[in-house]
Amino acid sequence: MLIGNYLIKAIQEAGARHVFGIQGDYVLHFYDQLHKSDLTLINTCDEQGAGFAADAYARMSGFGVVCVTYGVGGLKLANSTAQAFAERSPVLVISGAPGMSERSGDALLHHKVRSFETQRNVFREMTAATAALTDAQSAAAEIDRVIDAVMTTKRPGYLELPRDMVSRETDVPPKNTPKDKQDTSKVLNEALKEVLSMLRAAKRPIAVAGIDIHRFGLQRLFLDFLERSGLPFVTGILGKGVIAESHPQFVGVYAGAMSPDDVRNMVENADFILAAGLLITDLSTGMFTTGTLNPGKAVVACPDSLCVRHHIYPGLGMADVLKALCAKLSATPPKTKWTPKNAPAPFVPQTGCKVTMESLIACVNSLLDDHTSVIAEPGDPLFGGLDLFIQGASDFMSPAYYALLGFAVPGAVGVSLAAPDRRVIALVGDGSFQMTGMEISTAARCGLAPIVLVLNNGGYGTFRSMIDGPFNDLCPWQYADLPRVIGFGKGYTATNEEELWRALHAAKNNGDELAVIDVKLDKYDISPRLRRLTEQLKKRVIR
Repeated sequence: MLIGNYLIKAIQEAGARHVFGIQGDYVLHFYDQLHKSDLTLINTCDEQGAGFAADAYARMSGFGVVCVTYGVGGLKLANSTAQAFAERSPVLVISGAPGMSERSGDALLHHKVRSFETQRNVFREMTAATAALTDAQSAAAEIDRVIDAVMTTKRPGYLELPRDMVSRETDVPPKNTPKDKQDTSKVLNEALKEVLSMLRAAKRPIAVAGIDIHRFGLQRLFLDFLERSGLPFVTGILGKGVIAESHPQFVGVYAGAMSPDDVRNMVENADFILAAGLLITDLSTGMFTTGTLNPGKAVVACPDSLCVRHHIYPGLGMADVLKALCAKLSATPPKTKWTPKNAPAPFVPQTGCKVTMESLIACVNSLLDDHTSVIAEPGDPLFGGLDLFIQGASDFMSPAYYALLGFAVPGAVGVSLAAPDRRVIALVGDGSFQMTGMEISTAARCGLAPIVLVLNNGGYGTFRSMIDGPFNDLCPWQYADLPRVIGFGKGYTATNEEELWRALHAAKNNGDELAVIDVKLDKYDISPRLRRLTEQLKKRVIR
């Protein structure tokens, strides 16, 4: 097969239906092949927007692809790829490159930085595998190797495609035979005895669902464990919504000092914690304000290891551990009493009341159902969004670890294409919107209809609550006018609760139309969660 055609076939077999990116002369030939294939090309406004869209697409569907030109295109993907690596998002990055026949001597070709290895060296630091397809005979095998690494590790991979290799023939490799799995049954049985002994002795047990439950497709298995064990459970910030929050054993989102007192007490006073797929980061722990979590009471299941108390069982993955636990447990009544997190009371707008972060979240809650996905920008859109009641599994998304601003609007494009049966609501600060908000134009070209709520407080409100200054201010935009500028969708302005209520319901009822809602917030208004966090942080001495 031709190398370009083999790459297209491999992308399709991995499950992608769309490819995001911006063309350039080093990748034009491959773009032509993509255009003639069954894949749909989505040209974004900017390469970073393409990277964000592919990342969100991958988080929703299991595999995403972004394709750009060399140097000026590829290096603009460094940040979005770093985020995908940090948060385990399976994205394939394809970069065009100068042809092999052009590389004589030290040719100063456009877009080149230092050497023809420079860009690949950059991506080696933020991917699970890389390959430069410089040898026609082995190109197909290299494509398979990189995509297999992406799917296995749930982290990005990088392929560099010289433009004169696209139409070279490559040897199609034989199908990979599954590797013999190492027998870990004795180690697993030993670990299970210890875990079950801890669980049976516990008086106040709790489970924690992390993001890797979603990344590795283990929601059903984790639910089976929850229902057999009878344990109440919380999620972390990254794992919010990984299990539907309407489940009767769900207690809330735990994030250290940002958590409500009842949730914090349940976790920090637990005498047994089973955490599965959890990324323990500064943001997920409310800047390490996690009280007195005792590792001697914890069992932590990771994709490739199990930690019980103070020692590690390498090679025991989450899936095997959860399956074995389910086999040992029969449905048991819960030992711990808790109050499930119930759906919030219906929001009733108050006449003349200005919108606050708290009332904004309450109003958005009234629109959510199991066909709605929420994307929250890092900062107060995320912190406030933790109080949303997510009714469908994996319907809340935020880069809550790497915390790269600008994700939500292009992310809404990616999710809308990956899951066309869901309506996307994007919560984005005005600062983040001014970075990548132009991707509403991509939504328009594709006929997509996300609801974009611009939290307009005139600047970077999350940072104002820490240290204020003119560096937090922005040039004011008329956000509600932007749909008219791009010729698609409708804009709304909401200065009080009644206007917000009407705008949200008008946008929700018009499911075929992009909506941009300019939500006017007070300059110093912040969510209750961010307020709790900053109050804790002010007690600490930062050196």
